[in-house]
Amino acid sequence: MKLTFWYVRHGETLFNTVRRMQGQCDSPLTAKGIRQAENTASALRSIHFDRAYCSSSERAWDTAQILCRGRNITPVCMKGLKEFRFGDLDGKLISDFNDRIQPHRMADDWTDVGGENVEMFRERAEKAFAQIVEESEDGDTVLIVSHGSYFMHLMKTLLNYDQQEYIQRMFAQNRPFIPNAGIAVFTYEDGKYSLIREPVTAEEFRELQQKTVTFYYVRHGETVFNTEKRMQGWSDSPLTEDGIRQAEKTGRYLSNKEFSTAYVSTSERARDTADILLAGKNIPVHYDRRLREVFFGTMEGSRYEPRWKEVYSRLETEDWSDLSGENKEDVFIRLTDFLRDAYDAAEDGDTVLLVSHSILYIDLMELLFQTDRSSFSGSHAENPIPNGGICIFERTGNTYRLIQKMKAPEESE
Repeated sequence: MKLTFWYVRHGETLFNTVRRMQGQCDSPLTAKGIRQAENTASALRSIHFDRAYCSSSERAWDTAQILCRGRNITPVCMKGLKEFRFGDLDGKLISDFNDRIQPHRMADDWTDVGGENVEMFRERAEKAFAQIVEESEDGDTVLIVSHGSYFMHLMKTLLNYDQQEYIQRMFAQNRPFIPNAGIAVFTYEDGKYSLIREPVTAEEFRELQQKTVTFYYVRHGETVFNTEKRMQGWSDSPLTEDGIRQAEKTGRYLSNKEFSTAYVSTSERARDTADILLAGKNIPVHYDRRLREVFFGTMEGSRYEPRWKEVYSRLETEDWSDLSGENKEDVFIRLTDFLRDAYDAAEDGDTVLLVSHSILYIDLMELLFQTDRSSFSGSHAENPIPNGGICIFERTGNTYRLIQKMKAPEESE
């Protein structure tokens, strides 16, 4: 019988950030920890899991819930997968109790403070994995969501891996032993466990895949607010007759492109543009709020010419937060998360269509290629973001390559 185990550590927690001992006590995932779990869930999107198990600690259970979204599996909580038990030192600030913690770490024996030693851990880990093996079928791929020290002790016990050499190597590379939401892989075959991939982050996992995906980013056609020179972010207005013709022209140019899927801003002007672009094409279309234009807050709908100096200044910094809108950090986060998910959902060699907006395009160019924002305005460029324009870029692992800045169809390569 052979099984493949994908082991994921929980995301960052409150106790991780304040450096408290966190064994069988618990603390909640931070906002960063939730994003780490979502990042790993996306990276593992193409990996099929037949079943999933997690530590019964809430930080692991919450991580497992994120990893299992959209999959037809429910993670089974097991107390045998809980973190190594540190006894009375659990929950203590490392800085305050370091003189007591370090000797226990060196000996890896916490029994005198009510915790575990290696043999006690081995017994419960073997029991937990024996149950998982018994419940599995030959060839299954199993997700395990647990803890950092738990995996380090698996190295010493079930995996029979040289933990000390691993620790020294991680120290030399200035790497965490087990990163939050990190991914490791090991196998079980006829009673023997073998580690086949040491823990890596989601970003490192993507680099190992070396998958290349090409993206075509298209701006929507001209709208009523465009002609009236009104701020148009999350507010909306219909395509004009010219806007419809622009979308039709772009659609003709893209008619021979084989797109695997399309992602479209939820704003109607983008949805209508996408309908024109994709007429006659039978591909999956996903409407995603993360592709909406930048939110300009209370300036939405107002004419920008009388306030051009202020608008230009805000566009340069991308900060509308004092107007109840977004700032650059907000936009970069949603763009980064969207691009991650779209990339992870694609197959190697796929071409993906994106239908979105102009200012979001500027943010995209700055985020991915460090493009100077001023190059999109004034005398530096003429019509650098045309309605119906096309930008082309590709991603391999974590690296982006710009193929074409946005151009009208007749100017495109």
